[in-house]
Amino acid sequence: MNLIETLGWIATIGTLVSFAVKDMWKLRLINGAASIVWIVYGILKMDNPIIVINTSVIVMHLYWFYKNTIFNKKGTN
Repeated sequence: MNLIETLGWIATIGTLVSFAVKDMWKLRLINGAASIVWIVYGILKMDNPIIVINTSVIVMHLYWFYKNTIFNKKGTN
């Protein structure tokens, strides 16, 4: 197994583990980390769809963190 394939498996496991977590913050953190590994994998494989979807996932996670942090500071949810 080469480095690229190993990264693909690590990203796969990270994605699967993230969906087993009940806490939304932890789910998004783990899934975001897995998405970063997917992006590296996509770059090494020169696979644009993998890069685009996982970049989009990270943007959605970042927006969710931003939105929830702002609302929690105001005392509303």
